[in-house]
Amino acid sequence: MNTKPYDQAFKYLVGQDAESLLILLGAIKPGEQAEIELLPREVSVAATLPDQPFRISRADREEIAHVEAQTYWEAAVPDRMADYALRLWLKYQRPITSYVLLLTRHGLPKPAPRLTRVDGGDLSIRLRFRLIRLWQIAAREVLAMHRESLLPFVPLMNGGRRELEESAELLRQISHERDRRETSLHFLMLGGLRYNRTDLLDLIGRKNMIPLEQLKESSFYQFILEEGLKEGREKGLKEGREEGREEGREEGREEGREEGREEGELKGVREILALLATSRFPGADFSAELELIDDLEELKKLTLELNSLPDPETLRERLRALASGAQG
Repeated sequence: MNTKPYDQAFKYLVGQDAESLLILLGAIKPGEQAEIELLPREVSVAATLPDQPFRISRADREEIAHVEAQTYWEAAVPDRMADYALRLWLKYQRPITSYVLLLTRHGLPKPAPRLTRVDGGDLSIRLRFRLIRLWQIAAREVLAMHRESLLPFVPLMNGGRRELEESAELLRQISHERDRRETSLHFLMLGGLRYNRTDLLDLIGRKNMIPLEQLKESSFYQFILEEGLKEGREKGLKEGREEGREEGREEGREEGREEGREEGELKGVREILALLATSRFPGADFSAELELIDDLEELKKLTLELNSLPDPETLRERLRALASGAQG
């Protein structure tokens, strides 16, 4: 999987409830008696790392299930699957079943590939892999399984508003606070591939409010921050290149990088605060006020204090005061 926050959601599912993932893929059946073992991801001295291989042991047979999760289709996937399958076979000498879990249909050609062949002189490798298109899986059937670890993937399945609302209610029912918040973050991140994240956060509700100190440790926060940093760096580098004479351009680039980092973090914190504020006060929009504030530390402080604010007007007054200070 090539996009870190979505990769984290997949790894969280693997670590929390591998059985649910394998049921989703069709590798095992609900209620089937099977022993599942997570295998080391390193399958060669070259440290080639598939997303996750499993050993599935049944009473009558044993197999290696290899799973690759992709946010979108890439042309290199079939050959990469063949490479992983060969290495897993050489290491474990067991039947290999290969799955590609595709989160979105972006880039998927018609007809969808399910077979690849690699020719190396007298050596020929032929692999048939199973393409699991998440959007074709019925969200209603997955919800009926009552497996909370699969809830973050429901927004990408075949369903709509009703299934989203039921997922949000099930998220609120997760008893362990840390698991509830972590699962909600992955629901928000994966659901953002299809729906507006602000709407999803509003749907999850106030009970799932995530404090900044915990949010900053999450892949969701890091993703927003990195996107902002990337945008800021590019802008800063462009401006840096355009400044000064030839001998002063390197200095301009460095200044541009630093400004880009600051601007990127500011953008990330603005977006986080906007999402949390919408969750705290559904229906209120604070984007106009936030765009006028450049004080990063004050925005962080306000995010930490958000839960203590009694109403949206109090927050709006705080934002206007910060904006006035910046303009003054």
